[in-house]
Amino acid sequence: MTERSLDQACAPTAFTAPDFAEVSAAADALDAGSLLDSRDHPAGRAATALALYRSTEVPTEDIVAAATRLAERRSPRLHTFSPLYTTNHCDSDCKMCGMRRSNTGMVRRFSGKREIEEQLRILLEHEGVRGVGFLTGEYDEPYTRLANAFRIGWAIERAFQLGFDRVYYNIGSMTDEEIAVLGEWITPEQPVTMCVFQETYNRTTYDRFMGGAGAPKADYDRRLSSFDRWLDAGFRHVNPGALIGLHDVESEIVALVAHAEHLDRRGAVVDVSVPRLRPALASSNKTKVDDDSYVRLIACVALACPDNRIVLTNREDRAFRARVLDLCGVISPGSPDVAPYRRSDAIANEENSSQFLVAELSRPSVILADITSTGRSIASFDEPVVAR
Repeated sequence: MTERSLDQACAPTAFTAPDFAEVSAAADALDAGSLLDSRDHPAGRAATALALYRSTEVPTEDIVAAATRLAERRSPRLHTFSPLYTTNHCDSDCKMCGMRRSNTGMVRRFSGKREIEEQLRILLEHEGVRGVGFLTGEYDEPYTRLANAFRIGWAIERAFQLGFDRVYYNIGSMTDEEIAVLGEWITPEQPVTMCVFQETYNRTTYDRFMGGAGAPKADYDRRLSSFDRWLDAGFRHVNPGALIGLHDVESEIVALVAHAEHLDRRGAVVDVSVPRLRPALASSNKTKVDDDSYVRLIACVALACPDNRIVLTNREDRAFRARVLDLCGVISPGSPDVAPYRRSDAIANEENSSQFLVAELSRPSVILADITSTGRSIASFDEPVVAR
């Protein structure tokens, strides 16, 4: 048995967020400056990230530089995928989400087989993108949940058949039975990444935002344990995340980094997402984290988790992207509207059908070509002859 598989066999199969007070005390005992050029985390990755984030002596620029040096060792340096929302129907009622079930102003849409295939062909043929992320709402009734898992399993298989080389999916928490249904369409060796953002690791804040009793996303424990079930089923790729702005930043850093470390120890390939709140229909979602604090947060997570790729989307605009791109390992341009991609016209991001509004509404090929024009290469992207 290899060292990696031994770790996976011996690791606990359930994640529990660490006690913040204990991690905080450990972070305060660290010399933050000494952490910049070391991959060793004697007090744990969460304490490392927190010590750097709250340090008044270590400039953000130094953390960015140190994290960038570590990120440069990864190959490929950057890869990409574009989101593809296949519906905006949802049984959850999350206060910050335009797709919430109580939002009567939302125009509900659903993509069938032909529209999904056409969207995939547009991404391949007109955007040059060979990575895709399938998204849906989360549903309450068990049969609907299983049917959704079956449908997205088909979409994943079809994407690989068409020529995609990387697939993400974000359809809510997953039970063992739902994973088994989706898993019939793929093999554990394929790069299929489960995305189940916890949004916030604080139970009180979670209960406040996720819709309460009767909303499927309100089940905190089912959501938190989804990755471990995915790994138990033999799959390897995961993408945890926290929605920055819902709760205290320091405690979210601690829980998210600890979660990534737990998944690493189980042998997973871990991407990490730290999106900020964005406006959505009937929700202002004003961010409580300014740009400078957000850059520092991303840099601290990147430095504490050097083997995990930070995912950056066009929730943020071009100017901010330039500040943090070298900290990240995944760039994900696109739209949170249903079937938004067109062969000629600009992509769609209508307020009355999108989960939220992005900061930069450009075609994926335009955003990615802007990055490659700086000399950077992006895996899973073949720049079109004429990027539009």
